[in-house]
Amino acid sequence: MKEDIKISIIMPVYNVEEYLEECLDSAVSQTIQQKEILCIDDGSSDSSYLILQRYQQRYPYIRIFKQENKGAGEARNVGLKHAKGKYVSFLDADDLYIDSRALEVMVQTCENKGVSVCAGLRRYYYKDGTIEDYELYREYFEDGGNLDGVVLRFQDRQDEYFYQNYIFDMSVIREKGIVFPPYRRYQDPPFFLRYMVSIEEYVVLPLEFYGYRFTDEAVRRKETYLEDILKGIRDNAAIAEEYHLDKLKEVLVHRISDEYLAGIIKIANPEILKLLCEIQEILFKGNRDGEKTVPEKSMGIVCSLIAGNLNGSSLGSYFEKQGKAGVAVYGLGNFGRMAVGQLKKSDNLKIYGVDRKVKEFEGIEIGTLEEINKRCDCIIVTPIKGNEEIVADVKRVWSGSVYSLYEILLEIENQV
Repeated sequence: MKEDIKISIIMPVYNVEEYLEECLDSAVSQTIQQKEILCIDDGSSDSSYLILQRYQQRYPYIRIFKQENKGAGEARNVGLKHAKGKYVSFLDADDLYIDSRALEVMVQTCENKGVSVCAGLRRYYYKDGTIEDYELYREYFEDGGNLDGVVLRFQDRQDEYFYQNYIFDMSVIREKGIVFPPYRRYQDPPFFLRYMVSIEEYVVLPLEFYGYRFTDEAVRRKETYLEDILKGIRDNAAIAEEYHLDKLKEVLVHRISDEYLAGIIKIANPEILKLLCEIQEILFKGNRDGEKTVPEKSMGIVCSLIAGNLNGSSLGSYFEKQGKAGVAVYGLGNFGRMAVGQLKKSDNLKIYGVDRKVKEFEGIEIGTLEEINKRCDCIIVTPIKGNEEIVADVKRVWSGSVYSLYEILLEIENQV
């Protein structure tokens, strides 16, 4: 008789002995009876595999697979290959399920409402014991409303993160041939996006479902495997272009220019630049002669910056050649801080900052436009949103040269 399994829980496991038992307990305690838990040991060197074996002896619906270390994406693909459930949920071995009823209610919702995806809410668990509600979808359930859930269209939201908050219909995965790409990092957003563009609607329930744990490894993930991260972003950029997901395009540029910029600058190499240029071409190839948008300018800054660094040019050397002794940076946000870092590569420049919200940054003097103008005669305006208006405003009070970061980096790149 064929097993009637409603949900397969797929869990990659790699050196998580500290959290694994709590994670497994949260999966085992899910009230849905027709479940299986597929644990894929990804070459652990600690006691994780022994813990899995101990749990398997107690719970026969736990199935264990073992492979050499290939990364979480490849481990999840093993789970997908062997999953028997009608639906699938993905649980990282250092995280946990919160509400023991969650999977049962989510499966019932999919079947009752005729949708192939159902999502729940998310919480963050910090090392100091703090637990924080994450904002995703919570606006729909304020004041106890929408207790039966809300029906949403992916086109209206265009998210690409937090795939662990969802359960997915396995028939869609198999029909579309959706798998995790072989990247060490950022392999889950392409999987999630490929699935979500193939459906019309999904349901979100007011269930406390997924507990994401901030571990040391979770913090390090943004600082490693940047080439794989950019490959994943490139995959999603192609999907965003194909399905005209303009909101998502802005999100992807934000990932690069804010979330990963420091790491990109730190390890910049020709492959990184190649991937950035490919992403830029995919996202903005249809706007060659039109007015540049904020996301397009942001990508232009990142690409020009990396190209300049690799070619031996920089903001610092540019101003040194002009005989400048000091340079001010207007706006110490992400790009402003990056500009300060680039200017500091020159030993002969005095650097200043202008920012009403920032009082201290890397030992540079920070003040008002009037105060800093007394100390140097050139300033770089770094904010991208409203840049032309800000430049015009600064020129009204600044008695010297005023540069736009976007324009000056393009000029430096063209000079090389």
